[in-house]
Amino acid sequence: MPKPVFHLTSSGYFARGEQRIIPVGVNYWPGSCGVEMWQRWPVREIQHDLDTMVALGFNCVRFFVRWQDFEPTPGRYNATAFKRLDTFLKWCAKRKLLTQPSLFVGWMSGGIFWPEWKAGRNLFADPTLRRRGFAFAGRVARALAPHRQTILAVDQGNEICCLPDCLEAPPADVISWCTEVNRAVRRAYPDCLIISGNEQAQITVDTGWRFDAQEGCDLYSMHTYPNGAWHSLSVDGMTDPLTASLFPLYLKCARAFGPVMMQEFGTIFTLGECCDTYLRAMLPAAWEAGANGFLWWSLRDFSAPGHPYNKNAFEGPLGIANDRDELKPTLRVFGEFIATLADRPKPVTDQGDVALYWPLHYYDRDEPLNPGNVPQELSRRLVIAHYTLTELGHRVGVVRGDRPLTDISAHTIVITGASLTAREVEQLQAWVEDGGRVLWHGVDLTTCGVEINALLGADATDLYAPSAPGVVAFGQTWHFTDFAKGVFTGFEPRTAQVLAKDKRKRPVVLAHDVGQGRVVACLAQPDDDFARHSADRDDRPRWARWYRGMLRALKPTASPRRQR
Repeated sequence: MPKPVFHLTSSGYFARGEQRIIPVGVNYWPGSCGVEMWQRWPVREIQHDLDTMVALGFNCVRFFVRWQDFEPTPGRYNATAFKRLDTFLKWCAKRKLLTQPSLFVGWMSGGIFWPEWKAGRNLFADPTLRRRGFAFAGRVARALAPHRQTILAVDQGNEICCLPDCLEAPPADVISWCTEVNRAVRRAYPDCLIISGNEQAQITVDTGWRFDAQEGCDLYSMHTYPNGAWHSLSVDGMTDPLTASLFPLYLKCARAFGPVMMQEFGTIFTLGECCDTYLRAMLPAAWEAGANGFLWWSLRDFSAPGHPYNKNAFEGPLGIANDRDELKPTLRVFGEFIATLADRPKPVTDQGDVALYWPLHYYDRDEPLNPGNVPQELSRRLVIAHYTLTELGHRVGVVRGDRPLTDISAHTIVITGASLTAREVEQLQAWVEDGGRVLWHGVDLTTCGVEINALLGADATDLYAPSAPGVVAFGQTWHFTDFAKGVFTGFEPRTAQVLAKDKRKRPVVLAHDVGQGRVVACLAQPDDDFARHSADRDDRPRWARWYRGMLRALKPTASPRRQR
């Protein structure tokens, strides 16, 4: 096998030999023709655009190999399209631009693109489509391999997790498709790095594209935009600090499983000063979250007619460069940011001082061992907790429930309404006994066994309707209506301290010293209440008051957890 030109360092960053590389640049289609690039092939425009990328200080371009253009009939490849691919890569190499070719472009700019002969069959489940897909991946990889000096990584496809095919196929088929595509690529191009090309649906929905189940991928990708409709809760525009916190959280979730690239991002609209506000807050936070590259969508505004631009007009003005080949004024902060990267020290990508808990069973489709976790619900709670804890001055990370807790850096773990297995509770108890602290929201009745009783210092004794009015805690009265599984699980304290009761005198907040550590649990799920009002900035002092109070209640009564 040839020696790899590019590799990932032990800390998850791109490198060529001993030289660290931070890929910065754009996702690319020509503005005049968009997705029809390989058919229209506007030579002068493409070459001019590549020159513009270099002049703007970019070093990387992600582009797309649309399947229908390269294999218009099953098993017959378009020689002209492959010749153009070869030419494009040579043009990039001449300008010392790194590339990320994307293989399967079913989803693009809100449209779906397939060869006609796909004929409605499922990409992941249909045996014939799978064979053709693996063959296509291998054929393109053979065309890419001679250009290994300029190909930073091979991208499986563009936001494949957005395809209806994902939810229509069993997750096992999606997972095995990913594995087999990567094997086909590596048979032809064994020394390449591979990335999947997916977005935040890896966190907010179970599409089959799961962290730690993308075999053969060397790193994860993350795409996200500041549009609350595309997330699991509402936000209040680009000037909203909650909006700017989304991408960094998603990156941290991915980074808990491996290296992650901020492979596609933008601001939807590119003319308001709100773009500058958003980028100044989001970009440095994304770097600190561990992003190893930054690619904007897209270089140019699109004037292309036809699908998908005729139905999604907002896709047109997303370009970062204007017609004078300069960065748009409201987007210049991206240029300022990338100019600082060479001198920025690598961020510390451990679990921080407070870590959000990613449960052992996060995904729910075809998962009989999942005790009740639903990604859409968990993801919005994680957003609330991450934002609030960060605003309170904590360095927030993510800790995995499928990994030992013995060597994590965080002194506090926050469980935002996740349902846990008995094994996870036992592991948490051992960690707390050693001096750790756990803040737990929404104790689930299905979790209630001897393990949880021991950890909380209380016994589950009854099941009530989901309502706990008149809870006085942390200088405010709270009225809770959100509970795990829609049930208020009543606990009778044994060794636990009751910090707050509702007006019927039922315990709602418990604290329990376990060994050298401490657990504070709220039996309700306040994050769900907060999430219903997530776009109301005036409501957020409540979030801070609640979390500040819970954290203060966690103040250790014994010696602090040993630092490892």
